Amino acid sequence: MKLNTESLDNMILIAGAILFLWILLLPKPGNMPWTYFDTVRYASSTLKGRTPYSDFAAEVVSFRALYNKTEPYPVLGPALKDLGIDWNVVHPHSHPPTSALFAAPVAFLPWPWASAIWAWMMLGLIVLSFRFYGLSWKKALGLIPPTLLWPPTPFALGQVTILWLFFLALAYYFRKSQFCLSGVSIGLASATKFWAGIVMVIFLVKRKWTAVLGFLSIWIVMLAAVAILNSAAIPRYFVVSRQVSAGIIQRTDNQSPIVASYRYGGWIGVVLIVLLFSVIVLVNRHHFYAWTTFPSTRARMISSYFSVALLPTSYIYALIALLPVIGFLLWERKIATTILALGAILVPSIYVQGGDESVLPIASVTVLIGLAFILDVLPFKLFQKKWRFARLSLFGAQ
Repeated sequence: MKLNTESLDNMILIAGAILFLWILLLPKPGNMPWTYFDTVRYASSTLKGRTPYSDFAAEVVSFRALYNKTEPYPVLGPALKDLGIDWNVVHPHSHPPTSALFAAPVAFLPWPWASAIWAWMMLGLIVLSFRFYGLSWKKALGLIPPTLLWPPTPFALGQVTILWLFFLALAYYFRKSQFCLSGVSIGLASATKFWAGIVMVIFLVKRKWTAVLGFLSIWIVMLAAVAILNSAAIPRYFVVSRQVSAGIIQRTDNQSPIVASYRYGGWIGVVLIVLLFSVIVLVNRHHFYAWTTFPSTRARMISSYFSVALLPTSYIYALIALLPVIGFLLWERKIATTILALGAILVPSIYVQGGDESVLPIASVTVLIGLAFILDVLPFKLFQKKWRFARLSLFGAQ
């Protein structure tokens, strides 16, 4: 008895529901340093509003400051006490003021409620992202719990990174015929992290100006909204960014591939990582120029990859934006590519403790994915050979 698509979808949904219930019943994580299981517990605690703090608290502080027309970039430690959060951060955050606008729906709720509702909203956006990339509703819902087992996801529930994932998925959904809306979606993604805007390259090389118009229009709207709420916010951002960005980039636990390459390999390390990025572009360049009616999925995935790989400051939660890229590489079913993609999933599941010891492993995830984008286009049988599924059956192979 062969499994049809509907039966498979139902199985994924039921198994996902059982796994999700188990996750929700988990106790809070233990003391640092964390194990892998602690990251799953952290997801459970976040969804129940039981995390003492997260980076999302900085967005809440910023939106409240925008709304109340107070200092938009206060030193976070004292400012967070208004939320009932005891977190000794001795500098302002360096997020763009536009990112604070996304916190508006929950900004004036008590912190436990705000953090929990935000986390559930992020889960909903992951479901929608899966759907925009072509999965059925049942698969999209059923795959949420396994996604929570991947450590970048629990950490991302208290961030704005899932917004980045979602808006790039929305841009992918609109890429075929609604270039303006695709540009708007990329603009919204870049409002959380500027580097998400690099995905616009796929439209710039083909001079699709409607996409550019959409991108610029949403930025004008969002900057106008920030200026209306608090005219001091944008000038203060440039001042604070100059003051704190260098220190944040120079942190020894910064997992950015470029920064880590320099820290551990000097200029030779930088040359090697730049060479890797250059080769990726070189061997895949025709995917950016060849399309006529809409960008190829591969061009979208490569540009999404660079939006993460080029970050000057990066931590494990940023890898959630690479989840569709890893899925794309697995879907190609090429053996060499699959091995590298599985490595990109496995490494963050091992090095969850953070700190200096996790820098090179987490930075290596982008290297593995980058190598996959190179190897799978090389014209050698070794790199083109695909693995195959035996047909699924309720009673094993037939």
